[in-house]
Amino acid sequence: VLQVRGQRAPSIEGFITIDCGLPKHSSYVNNRTKIPITSDAGFTDAGYNHNISTEYVRPQPQLSKNYLNVRSFPDAVRSCYTLPSLVPGSKYLLRALFMYGNYDGLDKLPIFDLYLGVNFWWRVNISRAEESVLAEVIAVIPDDSVQVCLVNIGLGTPFISELDLRPLENTLYRQANATQGLVLIDRRNMGDT
Repeated sequence: VLQVRGQRAPSIEGFITIDCGLPKHSSYVNNRTKIPITSDAGFTDAGYNHNISTEYVRPQPQLSKNYLNVRSFPDAVRSCYTLPSLVPGSKYLLRALFMYGNYDGLDKLPIFDLYLGVNFWWRVNISRAEESVLAEVIAVIPDDSVQVCLVNIGLGTPFISELDLRPLENTLYRQANATQGLVLIDRRNMGDT
């Protein structure tokens, strides 16, 4: 067990990290965090796997493995991931990451909606193919599973690169409760150092 200044390393129990678009039955461990990462095949039965265009991989050798592929959802208005085995009434951090990388060869930057269950989370607006967009929400989940859904609003095909779930202590982020969550959005140009 790793100890830092007399303390144990935090537990990763209950962590779910999904590399969206990773082939079925595939998994790996993040070299930096040592967190196991799995394919999304067991969390959704919709969509198609794609690799991002090589033009966005070559200039960015530091690009994280989770950005090399995506799952897209061209055939439905609403496509969902179901994250199971949660403790009802507990607080969680959910993180969705998106990097278009011209995976479809269309050079058409999409805009689509993201939902946590039936609740609107955020409108994903991809403004540059090499840009990474991160959306996080801290929410109390009332059930033993939760759905994260991508909704096509007619402005391009929804897609996702990674989806994470982290259990939180219920005493953290008191503003997040059974009736409201906390949302954070971040954009990063993956070509910047």
